[in-house]
Amino acid sequence: MICPHCSTAVKFEWNITEPLQVQQTDNKKQGIEIFYGECPNCGKLVVGIQNGSLKFDHIGVDWKIDEIVSEKLIYPKTNSFQNSSDIPKKYLEDYEEAVKVLSASPKASAALTRRLLQNILREEFNISEKSLAKEIEIFSNRKDIPTHITDAVDAVRQVGNIAAHPTKDLNTGEIVPVEKGEAEWLIEVIEQLFDFVFVQPKKLKKRKQELNLKLDKLGKPKMK
Repeated sequence: MICPHCSTAVKFEWNITEPLQVQQTDNKKQGIEIFYGECPNCGKLVVGIQNGSLKFDHIGVDWKIDEIVSEKLIYPKTNSFQNSSDIPKKYLEDYEEAVKVLSASPKASAALTRRLLQNILREEFNISEKSLAKEIEIFSNRKDIPTHITDAVDAVRQVGNIAAHPTKDLNTGEIVPVEKGEAEWLIEVIEQLFDFVFVQPKKLKKRKQELNLKLDKLGKPKMK
């Protein structure tokens, strides 16, 4: 697998905890296990969780997961979104790549997220100018967007000093030196935009649908 810390293809030797039974359905016991190990390249800890059906081991003493249903890494952070399916693939792929390469190359990570930020501003907010700094300025002055979002995006200009770096401003995908904390902040901003533009609207739509079903059963007018 690819180490989420150093982005190197390595083989992990996993340690696995005893399973914890979480439920029983259709005469089957379902459980979860924690697996963890150190990257043989960078030596950093990686932790994951897996769940599946339980059975006794070959000597009939201890439970173990017989068939894994799902698994995911829980440390280090690889994706902040429980509802990542709500985010368009064209954006999500760049975001996940930026997170993956952050430790190995903050410059490459920042290049991905700068370009991603510009794409979101252009395609989701119809803001298209010759420079990223100008696009951020227009976005930051929008009154129909919460100030914590506009302030976060505007801080990208300050943290990265974009206006003073023509390459960052005009060629957003170019790999250039970054300020301390710039790559991490760009990822934080993208996460806030994803939540505001894609995740929360779909949550609200689902809640309205659920409420309208209840109102319909009660014979009351639906929400518009």
